[in-house]
Amino acid sequence: MIDSYTSPDEVLFADPRAIIAAALRAFLPPEQINVADYAASNRYLDNRGGGYVGRWNHDEAPYLVGPMCSLTDRNRLTTAVVGPARSGKTALGQNWMLQSVGVDPADMLVYAQTEGFIEEYVKAEIEPMIEAHPILRDRLGRRPKDRSMGFKKFQGMWVQFLGGTYKNLIGKSAPRIVMMELDAFDTAKGDPFELADIRRQTFGYESMLLAESHPDSAGGADPSDWNAGIMKLYADSDRHVWYWPCPHCNAFSAPLNPTASRVMTIDWPQDAPLDEIEQAARLVCPSCGGLIEDRWRRAMNRDGLWVGAGQEISEDGEVTGQLISSKVAGYWITGAMSPFVIGGIGALARVMAKARRAAEAGEEGAVQQLKDVTVKRWGLPFQPPKAVGSLDAKALADRAEPGLRLGYVPEGARFITAAVDIQGNRFEILVRAWGVGGESWIIDYRKVTADPATSPGDWDDMLKSLEDALYPLTDSSGRAMKIMAIGFDSGGQEGVTLQAYDAWRRARKRRTARKYGSIDGRHAWSILPLKGNGSVNAPLLNLTYPESKRRDRTAGARGEVPVGLFNPNAFKDAASTQMQVAEPGPWCVHFPAALRAAEPPHPFFDQLVAEQRSSDGRWAKVSPNARNEALDLMTMTNVMAFLFGLPRMPWESPPGWAASWDVNTMVVSMEEEAAARNITALAASMKAATQAVTTPAPSATSREERRKRLAARLAR
Repeated sequence: MIDSYTSPDEVLFADPRAIIAAALRAFLPPEQINVADYAASNRYLDNRGGGYVGRWNHDEAPYLVGPMCSLTDRNRLTTAVVGPARSGKTALGQNWMLQSVGVDPADMLVYAQTEGFIEEYVKAEIEPMIEAHPILRDRLGRRPKDRSMGFKKFQGMWVQFLGGTYKNLIGKSAPRIVMMELDAFDTAKGDPFELADIRRQTFGYESMLLAESHPDSAGGADPSDWNAGIMKLYADSDRHVWYWPCPHCNAFSAPLNPTASRVMTIDWPQDAPLDEIEQAARLVCPSCGGLIEDRWRRAMNRDGLWVGAGQEISEDGEVTGQLISSKVAGYWITGAMSPFVIGGIGALARVMAKARRAAEAGEEGAVQQLKDVTVKRWGLPFQPPKAVGSLDAKALADRAEPGLRLGYVPEGARFITAAVDIQGNRFEILVRAWGVGGESWIIDYRKVTADPATSPGDWDDMLKSLEDALYPLTDSSGRAMKIMAIGFDSGGQEGVTLQAYDAWRRARKRRTARKYGSIDGRHAWSILPLKGNGSVNAPLLNLTYPESKRRDRTAGARGEVPVGLFNPNAFKDAASTQMQVAEPGPWCVHFPAALRAAEPPHPFFDQLVAEQRSSDGRWAKVSPNARNEALDLMTMTNVMAFLFGLPRMPWESPPGWAASWDVNTMVVSMEEEAAARNITALAASMKAATQAVTTPAPSATSREERRKRLAARLAR
């Protein structure tokens, strides 16, 4: 309408160029921007009741960037995120919805475990989010049916919020699907993920399914038990693990994740009051052993990075290798990573200590409480407590086989591991041969008088005896098998650790401590100091270099002595299970009759049952004075076999050191080996004699000069 006071010459008309430009913009493709970048530019958080207020900041939870980026990766079909409560994983779906409405419209289904839960979620999270973001608010339909509780119609797309019932999972289709807390869905009529996965199949690689959950449905801590829920998806994915740098030595390790090559754990005084535990809890760097306060977590997160299957990360943070190809992008968040945990690592330690004590005391509901803490607070699969085995010393002794001879390798054995336990005045040694399926035979057990705390010579003699050991095969062929791997305890009384490390260095100089490449991301050393990590949730086995003195990423070389840090509780579980197998075959342990005493009691077999597993998963002596060296030795031989990949050994095409006798690289002719050693010894003797002859004796003049210099120093 023309204003009555406006002259005809002043009438303004729309610019046709602007009209045409606006029309042409409608034909332009949508802005290409991933979910992470879009959230950084457009997401606003308004936690006025407590929490972060302001524009989305990746520095708050940097580990969420990787999963958000994978949501727009057209080479992936699924993004699976494992994580505890209060880790930010719910925001992934919210940011995806915001990005979709803003620049990349496509219909979306959002599922939660129940109708009641999804309704509360929409009221508490989605509707306030729509009001806080003009991008969502302005594009939401105006009709009542476009903005109902369970259905939101935006410009170019819709989002439907549903309970994860069988009817809802089979009756809908959309290219984008979110499944919140997957492990809480009802599985009575099938796998919820499989049911939802079908609903987006017609959209092909234009589709994406985001599943997130804490790992309630995992059958245990072992990956072979990840047969349901979010951990099943993670096991089938490219399995990203978050690594961050230690503030003391800058070495990269993964907080709490048991699948990592180096794991940063939480340490606290085990028997202290809960308040003291909360105050004293610290993260422990596996590389330098430094204690890390909670205040460093934000900085470590900021410098963290995801490392997937097929890749390796050095302590310096260099990532090498090629990420495996997978249609599922998998990310694992643990409780120590989350900045949203009230009380930080102190709170995590407190709730875990409390739950373990309740389980150990046998309180009603304590096992479920322990599971809830493990999966919902720590973000780890729960290993259900196993009943104490029915191991009995007499029963084990009665199973001892007269046909087996100590000192000989029986038919079926493929490789040998040895373990050394350190006592105040001796070494105790156990040698164990392994065959197909983990079947094993004890082939040597002895005690060697020594002074482990102060005598380097005793250490060298002990290790050389194992390095040079030849165990004859029982086929009378004149052949023998060498020991493949030797593990020895590196703890004990004062001085033992230093002696253990120095003994390893000397073995390295002799070239008997050798590295057989990398197996499951760990360096497989033929000789390795060992140390138990008493935490129930500790990784099965980590290789660390505790003498590292680096303070920055470009400083000198790391500590040279490797140490195998293993979970003694988990490996004693395995040893107990193996010893309960009475029939020859996989995992059966065979004992020679020579291990029995002349008459009961039988000390060796008594030591095998000297500990029992409590309800909280810890192994402890049945009485304070019980001897448990044999059990410790069984455990360490297990550790060394595990280091060399025993559980996943491809027996149909094994490595040369685990092959059948005729082609086994550790099987030698005893006659030829003896001749070779004689030649080596003779060469060494001749070299020493030559050096003695060619080295000139000090002249009288030089001796006199040294005497005068010494006298002068004494006079000063």
